[in-house]
Amino acid sequence: HRPRRGLGAEGRGMRFITIKTRVTIYFTLMMVLVVALVLIFMLIVGNRVLTNNAEATLLDVVHDNIDDVEYKNGYLDLDELSLYRHNVYILVYDEAKELIGGAGLRHFEGDEEFLNGQTRDVVIDREKYLVYDLYVQNPGGNVWLRGITSTDNSFSAVRVIVILSLVLFPVLVLLTAVVGWLIARRAFLPVRQITDTVDAISDGSDLTARIGLKRGRDEIHRLAATFDRMFDRLEHSFNAEKRFASDASHELRTPIAVIIAECEYARQNAKTVEDYEESMEVVERQSRKMSALINQLLNITRMDQGTQRLSFERANYSELCEIVCDEAAVASGRDVQLEKDIEPGVYANMDVGLMARLVQNLVENAFKYTAEGGKVRVSLHAQSGRLRLEVRDTGIGIDKKDLPHIWERFWQADSSRGVDRGSGLGLAMVKQIAEAHGGRLEVESRPGEGSCFSYTMDCSN
Repeated sequence: HRPRRGLGAEGRGMRFITIKTRVTIYFTLMMVLVVALVLIFMLIVGNRVLTNNAEATLLDVVHDNIDDVEYKNGYLDLDELSLYRHNVYILVYDEAKELIGGAGLRHFEGDEEFLNGQTRDVVIDREKYLVYDLYVQNPGGNVWLRGITSTDNSFSAVRVIVILSLVLFPVLVLLTAVVGWLIARRAFLPVRQITDTVDAISDGSDLTARIGLKRGRDEIHRLAATFDRMFDRLEHSFNAEKRFASDASHELRTPIAVIIAECEYARQNAKTVEDYEESMEVVERQSRKMSALINQLLNITRMDQGTQRLSFERANYSELCEIVCDEAAVASGRDVQLEKDIEPGVYANMDVGLMARLVQNLVENAFKYTAEGGKVRVSLHAQSGRLRLEVRDTGIGIDKKDLPHIWERFWQADSSRGVDRGSGLGLAMVKQIAEAHGGRLEVESRPGEGSCFSYTMDCSN
């Protein structure tokens, strides 16, 4: 058995740390590195700058004393000289390089050597100093001015920087970690919201749950919007599946029961060929009813789920209405007058098969609910880039309280009015087809006076 290759112990351990913690760790380490580099840079550059400043200060102090070299009664007036200023010690020597006076440190290796106008490094008491000698000519007597200052004239400033760094560095690291954690926590808050919503939906407890983040352009908001769209489709699919199962079981129960009962009756009571034929007619009629119902359910479900692809083309709406009206009148087999007011040459972008079904359902319903001797009128006109189809009948009409429900699946008006109610899917399918074409359906009806169904849609190019 070969050992499995993969992440080391550290890598495997990181997998069990939350993203927020990992981001905080990375952020803190990066900030520590940046701060450390900045501090090192400050110390190096600062020390160099301050050292240069120490030399410049030394030169300035020595040169400032040139004009103060004065003699009174043949003696150099030391009171006029600035013997100590800005951490610079001034020593005064005569032309023979004998010390006249001054302040501060005096002895160092090579102190007997004078280098006019040159700066050099020396060691006094194990510390580094800068020495600058300047030969000053004066009518009263020439002198040497020697300036001495610590190369670490900046020592106090550097020490302050170091102390502040040692004190502030841990505080800065801690503050960085806390701020990084808060930033990561706030940044990943939508991720937790996404996770909770997905968990709720995956458990099946709430299919209506949505993440609902406000609109944003970052990746997390776009991911949340994508999940919400996916959840919409899932909920739509689940609801369609539930409706299909419920509707199918409800509507198929009656014809199946009739077929079973008719078969049992034929087996027990039929004695002649005519008896068997009569039973077979009942079985055939119920089977055809089931077949039509199943086809309608499948078509509606496909449209619900968006699996039925629409094939749009620019077709002659006028010819479609002419053909469907004539076929529906013949198929009805009833003494109902058909009037047509169809404007020729009306074209529209449509799925011809689905649009034919829409017109057919409206016209067939008109014939179905119109009594013998009644009239059905179909009109089609186009104006301002929109077509309007009206199917008007002189039938039994619809109660006002029932109008809001006629587009619902399997809803049927009271059967006591003596009309075969059908499956109750026709108008639901008409509504779906109309919505798929961006059209609008309206209905006006009064009991005993008839109904008028109208459909409008865009027919411009």
